[in-house]
Amino acid sequence: MSKRFCLLLLLFSTIFYSNAQETHFGVKAGLNYSSVVGDLTQGIKFRFSGHAGIFLEVEFSDKFSFQPELMYSSQGFQFSSDLETIQNGGIVSNENDIRTNVQFNYLIIPVLGKFALNDRLSVEFGPQFGFLLNQVTKIKNLDQRDDTLPDERTSLSGDFQLDYGATAGISYYLTDQLSVSPRFYIGLRNRLEGLQGNLQNYNASIQLSVNYTL
Repeated sequence: MSKRFCLLLLLFSTIFYSNAQETHFGVKAGLNYSSVVGDLTQGIKFRFSGHAGIFLEVEFSDKFSFQPELMYSSQGFQFSSDLETIQNGGIVSNENDIRTNVQFNYLIIPVLGKFALNDRLSVEFGPQFGFLLNQVTKIKNLDQRDDTLPDERTSLSGDFQLDYGATAGISYYLTDQLSVSPRFYIGLRNRLEGLQGNLQNYNASIQLSVNYTL
């Protein structure tokens, strides 16, 4: 499925490129603020991480351009729990002693249409596809005086599991080459598909990028 998707994307990009008036290559990097939304998310919080990659902007007119991107993106979520609650069989404590950080490392491919509002500002939206490289889980004991729960780190292969969704944002050009682009992504593939109870759970992230056109 991944190979067929890449071939279709290559064919699609070639057709667009052949009709382009002008093409620009660029690099980008920035911050992610990500989590999961839907069922089984009580107590789950957003986490900061990052992304970096390359893009190709294919201009068809002064008002419209096509922009495929290829990026590494770290996403995921975090949650905290009470060590005292666990040790004492459910007695509620006000202190969060254990922090679990779940990191999804993706290779993502946003495929965007960009519509210029003026010389500096554009809106952009389109589908985004992600291939999971691996999942890293870090469990940290925040109470450094207590060694009952040492820090743990586990990593599982993602087997290029496909995630897909919709992304939208804006681009603001500070100069002809330098721009910033805040963007929002919501996944449309249910991460809990196949489980009983029709549970639904999706990736979500807010992204802030700095882009440089070469």
